[in-house]
Amino acid sequence: MKLLTSLSFFAISFLPFYASAKTPAAVVDTVALNQAAPDFNLKDFSGKTVSLAALKGKVVILDFWATWCVPCHENFPAMKQITDHYKADADVVFLFIDTREKAPNYIQLAKADMKKHNYDFHVIFDEPGTDGKQNKYYNTLGMLGIPTQFIIDRQGIIRYKFVGFDSRLTDQEKMANSVKLIDGLKASL
Repeated sequence: MKLLTSLSFFAISFLPFYASAKTPAAVVDTVALNQAAPDFNLKDFSGKTVSLAALKGKVVILDFWATWCVPCHENFPAMKQITDHYKADADVVFLFIDTREKAPNYIQLAKADMKKHNYDFHVIFDEPGTDGKQNKYYNTLGMLGIPTQFIIDRQGIIRYKFVGFDSRLTDQEKMANSVKLIDGLKASL
C-alpha cells in the first residue's frame, strides 16, 4: 500500500509536465501566467548589467539553465534554432540565465560550455539568494527545476512558461511551437 501511495504521488506530481508526442507543447506544457515579470539587474559575461525593465516593448524569452544540467543541454539545439530564427529581429530578446550552479567558478564554466558547443547565447547570471546559493531570481519566480523558459510580452507580462525537456518533440516541432507563440505576442499590443 505504501508503494502504491508513493507511485500515485509521483504520477500526480509529474503528470502536468508530460504531453502526447503529437500534442503541441504549447497546449499542454505551457501555462499562461498573466502576471508582471519581476525586474532583475543581472550581469553578463562582460560584467554588463542587463535589466528586464529596460527591455519593455520587446518580447523577451528567459531560459534558465546550468552547466551541470543535462536536460538544459538537450534543449539547447532547439533554442539555437529559435534564436537564429529571430537573430535579425530587434523586437525579440533571448536571455539565458545561468542559475543554481554549485562550483565557485561558474562564470568560467559557463563560458567554456558556450565555447565548447559553439553557442552564442546572451548568458546572464542569477544572483545569490537569501540562502547564499546562486538562485535569487530562480526562487523569485517559484521554479521547481530547470530548464525552464518564460516568454514575456511587450508589456512585461509573463505569458508562457515551459518546464523541462520533452524528448518526444523534435527540435523543429519545438521551434514551430515557440515561433507561433512569440509571433503571436509580437503582433499583439
